[in-house]
Amino acid sequence: MPPAPAPRLLLIATMPWMLSVRLAKALRAVGFEVQAVCRAGHPLRHVDRRIPTHRLGWLREEASCEAAIRDVEPDLVIPCDDPAVGILHALHRHDRSGRLCAVIEASLGDPAGFAIAEKRSALIALARSMGVRVPRSEVVQHRPRSGCALPSSFPCVLKRDQTWSGMGVRVVHSDAELQYAWSYVAGWLGALRACKAALRDRRVPTFLDFFAHDAVVELQEFVPGSPANRAIVCRAGRVMGGISVVAEQTAYPGGPASVVRIIDHPEMAQAAALLAGRLGLSGFCGFDFVISPSGQAHLIELNPRATPIVHLAIGDGTHLPSSLYREMTGTEPEIAPAQVPGDLIALFPTEWQRDPASIFLQQAHHDAPWDEPALLRSCGLTPPQPAP
Repeated sequence: MPPAPAPRLLLIATMPWMLSVRLAKALRAVGFEVQAVCRAGHPLRHVDRRIPTHRLGWLREEASCEAAIRDVEPDLVIPCDDPAVGILHALHRHDRSGRLCAVIEASLGDPAGFAIAEKRSALIALARSMGVRVPRSEVVQHRPRSGCALPSSFPCVLKRDQTWSGMGVRVVHSDAELQYAWSYVAGWLGALRACKAALRDRRVPTFLDFFAHDAVVELQEFVPGSPANRAIVCRAGRVMGGISVVAEQTAYPGGPASVVRIIDHPEMAQAAALLAGRLGLSGFCGFDFVISPSGQAHLIELNPRATPIVHLAIGDGTHLPSSLYREMTGTEPEIAPAQVPGDLIALFPTEWQRDPASIFLQQAHHDAPWDEPALLRSCGLTPPQPAP
C-alpha cells in the first residue's frame, strides 16, 4: 500500500515578516507539504529549497486568498499575521456553507469565537469573567474629556483594536499625554503612522484599515513588569503543546520582543488553555502577558495566528510543528528537529536590526537561518558565520 500523502498546509502572509519563513521551513522539515500566499519580494520567495507560492494582490487580498485556497485545497490554512486572520474571518462570513467555510473552521476553530479573538476589549472582558488575571479596562467611544474619570490612575494605556507591533498602543502618564495619545492612536497622527506602516509593510490596506469604523479604543490599567508570551498549537480548543517566553529586550518601547528567555510559568499556561478551550481555538496562537515583579501573569491580548517563537524546538522536547504533525497523521515526524541550545534566544532579524552590535547576538542563541544565504541577502544583511 502506498504511503498516505503528506498533509497540505497553506500559509497566508500579508506582511514581510520572517516568522512565516521559519514556520514554513519547520513545517516542511517534519513532513508537511507547504505552500504560501504572499506578495512579490516576500522572504518566502527567497528560500533555497523553493516553497510553492501564490500571488497576493495589492488591494484585492480576499480574492487572492480565496483563489489560492480553492486551487490548493489545503487541509489547513495558517495565518502568519493579523491581516491574514481578518481575511480568513471575512471569507468565512461570505461562504457559510461551502468548502472555504469548512477549511477555515478546521484551521481557526469555532467561528463563534472569531469576533472575540479579533478584539482586545472583548477578549479581556471574557478572560475576566473566567477568572483569568487581566488589567482593568474600559471602552471609550470618543476622545476623553480633560479630567474625566479613568478605569485607573495614571499611568494607563490607550489601545486601539485591529493594530499590531505596538502601532495602536500608547502609555500615558498625565491628562495632557492622554489627549495627545488619542491623536496618536485614533486621530490624525495615527493616520500618518498608518501611512508610514503601510510603506514599511509594503501593504496598502494597512493604511486603509486605520479608517475601519468598527475598531474599538479602550483605556487600560498599566501593569508594570516584563512582556511575555505563551505560544500554543491547538485543535478544537484542546492544547497539544506550548512554549512560554519572557522578553529580555524589545525592538523598541512597546514593540515586539527581539530577545526572549524560555520560562516555565504555570499561570500563563493555564490561562492560555482556559481561553483556547472556551473559544474553541485551532491552529497556532499566541497569548501576550505582562509578568509583574511579584511573578503574576496579567493577560493583555490574544494573537489567533502564528507568532515568532512557534517554530522553536526547546530542550524539554516541545516543538509545536511536530505536535501538529502527530495530531494530523498519528505518526512521528520524518526528521527530529534540532533543539535550541540554552534558554536565551535572539530572534532574527529583529535583534540584529535593533542593534547589529548587540551583546545578545554573542551571548544568546541567534536564531538566524544560516542555511539560507539568499534569504539573508534579501534582508540586506551579511552576517558573520556562526561560531563552531
